[in-house]
Amino acid sequence: MKTYLPIWIALLIAAVAAVFVSESVSPDVRSTMMEEGGWIETASWISYFVAAAFVLIQLMRFPNRWSMLVCTMLLGMRELDFDKRFTTMGIFKSRFYSSSDVPITEKLIALVVTAAVVAALFFLVKHHLKPFFKRVRARSGASCSVFLAGGLMVFAKSIDGLSRKLEPFGIEPSDATNRIVGSVEECFELVAALLIVVGAVGALRLNRSK
Repeated sequence: MKTYLPIWIALLIAAVAAVFVSESVSPDVRSTMMEEGGWIETASWISYFVAAAFVLIQLMRFPNRWSMLVCTMLLGMRELDFDKRFTTMGIFKSRFYSSSDVPITEKLIALVVTAAVVAALFFLVKHHLKPFFKRVRARSGASCSVFLAGGLMVFAKSIDGLSRKLEPFGIEPSDATNRIVGSVEECFELVAALLIVVGAVGALRLNRSK
């Protein structure tokens, strides 16, 4: 645990620093850093696939971890907007299946993909969730890294589209607030991806020491 704590702190400080830097540079540079397809988002999806590579190595000894590999890759593909890049609209939207604008072939392919995702998630929860929380309670650095990553993902998702979420309450954040919140979201998503890498590397090292 002590080995991981400095890494967690360093990543958090780096994320906060990146937000401050994005506020002090020109709009063009900030756009290059924070907007869709920018440096931060690119680093995020690369990190997920790096983590997936480390999980893939573990499959040679632990084949039942295939669902971890699939879910890690799915996170990377989600960053690349694969759920809507190749189709008329996002495949995880209910309107996708009811809209007449979506070809039937797209719907069939999306159903197969969705079923595969659900199967991987089901296997992950059934076979790995309980042992995972057991390792978190035991303060395993690798598992705690993944746990923290999950917390950051939830937080980043909660502040995504903040203006839209606050609108029913009559609250309208300023443009500056929306900009900063957007930067925080992107940076925390990157930290989450890097924590997944840390967890995957830590698990690989732990397995090799056994």
